[in-house]
Amino acid sequence: MTTEQSFLIEGGNSLHGSVRCSGAKNSILPLVAAAIAVRDVVSFQNVPDISDLQSLLTLIQAMGVKLVSFIDGELVLDTRGPIETRVENTNGYNLRGTQTLVGALLGREHRAMLPSLGGCSIGARPIDLHIKGLRAMGTQFEWKDGYLIGQAPALKACDVYLDFPSVGATENLLLAAALAEGTTRVFNAAQEPEVYDLISFLNKAGARIVPVFPFGFRVEGVAELHGASHRIIGDRIEASTLMMATAITQGEATISGIDARHIWSIIAKLRETGAVVEVEGDDAVVVKGVPEYRSTDIRTLTFPGYPTDAQPQMTAYLTLAHGNSVVVESIFENRFGAILELERMGARIKVSEETAIIEGVEALNSATVQAKDLRGGAALVLAGLAAHGTTTVRSIYHIDRGYEALDGKLFQLGAHVTRVTQPEA
Repeated sequence: MTTEQSFLIEGGNSLHGSVRCSGAKNSILPLVAAAIAVRDVVSFQNVPDISDLQSLLTLIQAMGVKLVSFIDGELVLDTRGPIETRVENTNGYNLRGTQTLVGALLGREHRAMLPSLGGCSIGARPIDLHIKGLRAMGTQFEWKDGYLIGQAPALKACDVYLDFPSVGATENLLLAAALAEGTTRVFNAAQEPEVYDLISFLNKAGARIVPVFPFGFRVEGVAELHGASHRIIGDRIEASTLMMATAITQGEATISGIDARHIWSIIAKLRETGAVVEVEGDDAVVVKGVPEYRSTDIRTLTFPGYPTDAQPQMTAYLTLAHGNSVVVESIFENRFGAILELERMGARIKVSEETAIIEGVEALNSATVQAKDLRGGAALVLAGLAAHGTTTVRSIYHIDRGYEALDGKLFQLGAHVTRVTQPEA
């Protein structure tokens, strides 16, 4: 009999207390890829123990990377040995973090072979932008037998304009350009905090990357990179999830380990609904929910706009707001996967293409619901925290991909959340 893990959530308990965020999922995955370009020993601190990272570590060890240690949030990798440029899908991995291996491998070995890229089932994530930029730097690409094969005998600097400020494409170009000959400029580049976190590490390792106004980077290529140590930033999406969990339960909690500048859009939208959010010191926010909060509208955008990764959670939060809310998803076309499950709990939501109209209800009811992706799963957890009765969230392996012990952190704040093993549905 096949089994899976689920959350049993007893709703109606306000969250109170303090909790610290883990390091950013969307930082550590490209940073691990960047380690391959370094050809030395590197260490990262504040590393989250999440299944996406474990999958990536398994993958790169098969390529020849030595995992020295991963203890108490510190990850040490040794990439001095030979590295296999063909990435094999031997463990059924399904993660976006592999895409930045292209830039790292091209920079180091001038060749990369990757199978089809994965991640959540939330719409197309085309790598055309990656390919276009890397081609401009002298890489030749072909698809063969299910693999994307890139070869670049000599990466050449150039000016690259991204048609969309893709985080992954920006990171790939920075990794390749760091070891290219000459000075590369990337325009209309992504400005997400995780991109700057990658740049911070690369510069510590000897790269020469500086911002170019507006929304660009200048990369002066170097012959090689050296070992470095880097503490990754706090996870702004985890912080946002915990903030909304506090607000939806009318609780009061301090969330630390996060730079408030990375979550201003979340702070602003929660305040619009009536929640009280205060910035405390350099790395914490205090959130206080209110009994009757107002509706609001959001549109997902690239940073510093409202993050798509926090849209499903806000959608869940707004199901209990007074009035009608409008949510426009402008980044991914299929990111309303949790809505059918929310409707099973009593939510009233109408979806038309990229727009969801949410009619606030007085209460949500418990139900057995299915997590279908990472952030949608987190949204169902939020709904369960506020619902009457005990909600079962199945397929929580999606949630474990990007949240380190989300159930433990919620339990720390007073939530009644239990992880159980059940027969697979």
